[in-house]
Amino acid sequence: MFWQQILNMVQPPRNPWGSNNGNNPDRPPPPQNPFGGGYGGGNNDNDWNRMFRDGFDRMLPPGSSPIRIFILAIAAVAALWLASGFYFIQPNQHGVVLTFGKYTKTEETSGLKYRLPAPFQTAQIVDVTSERRIEVGYRGEANRSSRSSMADILHESLMLTGDENIVDINFVVLWRISDARNYLFEIRDPEATIKIVAESAMREIIGRTKIQSALTEARTQVQADTRALMQQILDEYKSGVTINNVQLQKVDPPAEVVDAFNEVQRARQQKEELRNKAEAYRNDIIPRARGESEKLKQQAEGYKQEVISKATGDAARFTSVYETYQSAKTVTAERLYIETMENILQNAKIFVMSDGESASNLVPYLPMDKLERTTRTDNAGAAP
Repeated sequence: MFWQQILNMVQPPRNPWGSNNGNNPDRPPPPQNPFGGGYGGGNNDNDWNRMFRDGFDRMLPPGSSPIRIFILAIAAVAALWLASGFYFIQPNQHGVVLTFGKYTKTEETSGLKYRLPAPFQTAQIVDVTSERRIEVGYRGEANRSSRSSMADILHESLMLTGDENIVDINFVVLWRISDARNYLFEIRDPEATIKIVAESAMREIIGRTKIQSALTEARTQVQADTRALMQQILDEYKSGVTINNVQLQKVDPPAEVVDAFNEVQRARQQKEELRNKAEAYRNDIIPRARGESEKLKQQAEGYKQEVISKATGDAARFTSVYETYQSAKTVTAERLYIETMENILQNAKIFVMSDGESASNLVPYLPMDKLERTTRTDNAGAAP
């Protein structure tokens, strides 16, 4: 039915002169249209149909109409088949070209590209800039304020620490494709492989870490070590994957022992608090004791030097006096007597009395120099 309709469109209708060939020389020319049409009769639709059929006939090779239509259809299909080799690469994509299923090249620049149509060549487009994520230990949105939105996967999250404790860990791996060829052909299931490698690397790092460190100050180090170990393993697999980051979402003891663990944590905090107070007291009392000790030591050292110096001076003085006495005994003895009496009488009360008078007529000795000094002191105190 379809071919019949095509033939009716291509073949001109029979004319009254008995010829169906539009180029028959025996056919009289059609009358001219007085209004300027290419074909007479005033029927514009028939005129345009004839013009279309004549142009179509000139495009096809001579022969029967079904053959010409078949050739035209083959040419159109061939053109479409050749045009199917064009493909476009976005700036964030790479194109991997395969020839009969074997790797040929990787197109890394963006724009319009061409490869041989299938089945000769095929092109696989890979997004190499988008960051992908894999969740290990849970499924769902990682939101600690709404734990109901998270589904824990215990066989993934429960891990053994270095001090033989069990810890519940949820983490996320952020990764991207760095080599499109290796990503497509070196590993069978990239996402499943990355997930297995992530879980294995985390278990190894946690197995080297004590639980207290994993829960507190060692979280950043655990993330960095896990990322480095994952990248090393995936590079050995030639996976074509780059691990951007590993983020710990939850690091807790198992739910069955979390209360007891919290009690232990509070006891440890109290222990640390008391230790810090004792350390502060120690840091306060020890420097002061050391200062007092150093002060007493310096005073004793000063007293020691004073006694030694005084004893040395007295010994030297006695030796000098003895040597002088050996050379002039009378003069030295008199001088020693005078100096001794001066020292004795310096602090003694002196009385002057005449010979033969009674003791009631004693007159105390009043030195004038001391009297003058006492008078000056009294006048200075009364002046204000």
